[in-house]
Amino acid sequence: MSATQPAMPRLDSDTDGWMPSVAYCPVSLGTRLIGDRWSLLIVREMLVGASRFNAIHRAMPGLSRTLLSSRLRYLERIGVVDHVVDGGRHGARSEYKLTQSGLALRPVLEALGTWTSQWQLPPTGDGELGAASLLWHMHRGLDRTTLPKRELTIGFRFPHSEPSTGWIYVGEFDSGACTGFPEREIDLTVIVEPTILGELWWGKRTCAAAIAAGDVGFEGPTDLASAYPGWFRRPTPRS
Repeated sequence: MSATQPAMPRLDSDTDGWMPSVAYCPVSLGTRLIGDRWSLLIVREMLVGASRFNAIHRAMPGLSRTLLSSRLRYLERIGVVDHVVDGGRHGARSEYKLTQSGLALRPVLEALGTWTSQWQLPPTGDGELGAASLLWHMHRGLDRTTLPKRELTIGFRFPHSEPSTGWIYVGEFDSGACTGFPEREIDLTVIVEPTILGELWWGKRTCAAAIAAGDVGFEGPTDLASAYPGWFRRPTPRS
């Protein structure tokens, strides 16, 4: 006697309010609901305090305003975000706040970040992913005690690579790094190819030798350029 196979649930965007049972492969359903490129990153920025549209957008320069608006509407529709408009004395104030469902994503994001940081994954061939990962490692290695100011934005220009730009930002209460062009004012721009930057970070070359060879250049104040190599605590070389 053969068992009848249950019909596979469908996610139909034209069927408002319909949701398949969570018992049907919750991991698959969860990734389909919120596993696109931007949604979890938007939630991450809101978890660290961004609540206004412009604040979220400034933290994610690779995301267009149109797409951010679309993603926020989607997150509101699935119950992760609330859009709150307060009509006060000085005009309407629009904010986005995470719901209990959105706040519950914190351990998911923390676990994903821990996994990415702890496991050295093999090269993917994705230049953007490789450069972004390297900049993230570097930003985590910044020694705040050596920085010349409480808020600092370091821009990176990769002349012959794609992506062609990246950035590291450190502030009094937050920090970040990614590929793309930052909306914050850049204090110092480092001109270098990602492969050279990786060699410097992992201790295969010294910054002084790379500068002398013409593989690293700077745009910005000479005092910042001179101090730049001492801003990072580099990882211990592997045996």
